[in-house]
Amino acid sequence: MGSKVKLFFPFSLVMLIGLILPVIVMVIAGFQGMDGGFTLSNYTTIFGQNYYRMAIFNSLWISLIAGIIGLVISILGAWAITRLAERTQNILIILFNLAASFAGIPLAFSLIIVFGNAGIAKALAHTLHIGFLGNFSIYSLQGLILAYTFFEVPLGILFLYAPMKEIKKEWFEAALVLGANRSFFIKTIILPILLPNIIETFIILFANAMGTYETMYALTGNNFISIPIVIGSLIDGSLNANVPLACALATIFAAVMAILVLAGNRIINRKRK
Repeated sequence: MGSKVKLFFPFSLVMLIGLILPVIVMVIAGFQGMDGGFTLSNYTTIFGQNYYRMAIFNSLWISLIAGIIGLVISILGAWAITRLAERTQNILIILFNLAASFAGIPLAFSLIIVFGNAGIAKALAHTLHIGFLGNFSIYSLQGLILAYTFFEVPLGILFLYAPMKEIKKEWFEAALVLGANRSFFIKTIILPILLPNIIETFIILFANAMGTYETMYALTGNNFISIPIVIGSLIDGSLNANVPLACALATIFAAVMAILVLAGNRIINRKRK
């Protein structure tokens, strides 16, 4: 019993200081004005002004699109990796581990070199007369989705690779012997096994995209507003800084993620039952 307490206490202390207390302070500060008094004006401002509503909508929209695209590619990629030799799988997983951490300013800079106005892709498009490539802008919404996909896909593959590797070839062979076709096998055997992992992976990809700040800011600056961009502008230390309003936005962000996680867990529990 004593050893369990010794192990649990440091973990609980880290959770308290690093997560619980900051969340409590954030929620309380969201209901305070600049003078420290209680107010609901922060939330009325957020939901009453189009600027803040657009930031919430943009965050949800781009996170949804990037999450879905990243999930689909991750499913195909993880499945394809499991078909390779064991040594090749290990090498690719190491590379995807590195790629999953390659985000923020380095990723944005790399994409600007390739797809920027004076980038490699523009030069090739001009030389080879490739219209769609020449018209593509990394500084647009499509460019942001491309940038998000670059770090969403490796992360999704890492989460889906392990459960997909557990699927044995013998299962499909046994299903064929019993008269099942491929679509029936996927629907009744593979999908129920992988669905909880797919849902959990989508939630992680969605949260990862929604909380991204550096990549978006490096590519678009303040031209494309989102919750992280607005929060960053509200706590930058300038004369227009408004920490309580930033805390209210962060609380909305946390509430959206909590609802998504709870909904995902409910779906997963139903499927497992």
